[in-house]
Amino acid sequence: MWTAFVVVLAAVVVTVVACLLFGRSRAHEQSDDRDADSRGFLGAVISGLFIVALAFYVVIVWEANGDAEDNAAREAAAVADAYWQTAVMPQPQRDHIRALLTEYPKLVADKEWAQLAVGESDERTTSTLNSLHSEILSLPATPDQVKSARERSLERLREITDLRRDRLDQAGGLDNTGKLTLIGTIVGAVGMVLFPLLIGFTARVRHVLQLSLTAAVLAFVCVLCVGMTQPFTGMLRVEPEAFTTVSDEIGGIP
Repeated sequence: MWTAFVVVLAAVVVTVVACLLFGRSRAHEQSDDRDADSRGFLGAVISGLFIVALAFYVVIVWEANGDAEDNAAREAAAVADAYWQTAVMPQPQRDHIRALLTEYPKLVADKEWAQLAVGESDERTTSTLNSLHSEILSLPATPDQVKSARERSLERLREITDLRRDRLDQAGGLDNTGKLTLIGTIVGAVGMVLFPLLIGFTARVRHVLQLSLTAAVLAFVCVLCVGMTQPFTGMLRVEPEAFTTVSDEIGGIP
């Protein structure tokens, strides 16, 4: 919040100073409206490009956050399904596998989720997942009930691994398209403030107030856009609720 306030305040101060300096340098010139139509058209084009870039960026970020939340729910559901398969497994593998399946969502929620904010994974979570692979692969292929549970558990484990890999990839932030639209949004916002100054905005009070308000709004929008670059931080961050819920669910499975 303080970062947003500082950025907005800096944008307003810079805009006011630029208006005053630019207005003073133009104060002796008489107004010339012969090119008013072309200037208005160019201003509309810049505004339109900014709005289009902003719209594309919001859609990209919204979809990324939605995908991250859906993947987390699917990953947690796969953990629960794998736990249900342990009922017919022989000892001591059953207890070992159940302990690992109980530990995994807790590690994701308590340890790995915080590291996703900086684009990193948790080594202990990785080790737990590898141990699960080893334990399930060590199960016998007979009788048929154990074989079926083994195959079903391996399917769920592959799904968990793939979804975790997607989650770690998403923790790296925006893809190239998202980065381009973010850059376009910021450049468009700067252009909307800079364009009036370049065409001769004067330092009259109403002009200064108008452009200062515009700069404040655009600076705030840009701060929000930058803050939404990562689905596991910021205003729209995805919470590990699916994993905390599945931990409670596993505790009630006989």
